[in-house]
Amino acid sequence: MNNRPIYGYRIADGVHGSLMARTLGFLALLLAILMIASVFGVALGPGALWIGFIAAIVGTIFVGRNQTHAGLALFWGIVVAVGMGIAIGPVLWYAILDQNHLFLAVMGSILLAMLLSAAVVAWVPWDFTKLGPILFLGLLMLIITSLLSFFLPGAFGIMASRAYNLIGVLIFTGYMMVDFAIMRYRGRVMAGNGVAIVLAVSLLVDIINLFLFLMRLGRR
Repeated sequence: MNNRPIYGYRIADGVHGSLMARTLGFLALLLAILMIASVFGVALGPGALWIGFIAAIVGTIFVGRNQTHAGLALFWGIVVAVGMGIAIGPVLWYAILDQNHLFLAVMGSILLAMLLSAAVVAWVPWDFTKLGPILFLGLLMLIITSLLSFFLPGAFGIMASRAYNLIGVLIFTGYMMVDFAIMRYRGRVMAGNGVAIVLAVSLLVDIINLFLFLMRLGRR
């Protein structure tokens, strides 16, 4: 059964091809910038985490507010990529240099998650953006659990840690599906480069969070 939402086309109509291509192109650009910034993250030391985290948060806020202005959206998207690169630089390069087998397995898992998410969204006639509130609630519970584990480290064992990381993987895979689902209607309503950049930034955030959760999940 194909539901027809208020934006006036069937969910089964598929994803706007040009928006998909531009989104993935911007995503590749942002990933390249993130890799370059990660080198500086290693050089900056422990303070890099907070510098990068604040830059990524600010950039994420402003990129969404400038989706009608491609130039500004790209600027803030680069800020997000640089911030995230600085923040995860030490973890990323430790994985590349010292845990290369795990790193390759994680990257393969992320690629598989992207392909499966795109396939499910393309073939299942349902509006996956409806998952947003559920995913947000799950993310909020993850944040609360993380804070509790910081103040009460002895209350969470190995099994709880694995469950926490597995739930994180499921949540950000869900967010990836939401991002692909958004392409179904914004490609018809707002098909400009600004929207492609916003979607690329959102996918970048999903990928980085998947990377972190999968790395923690794969450690023995």
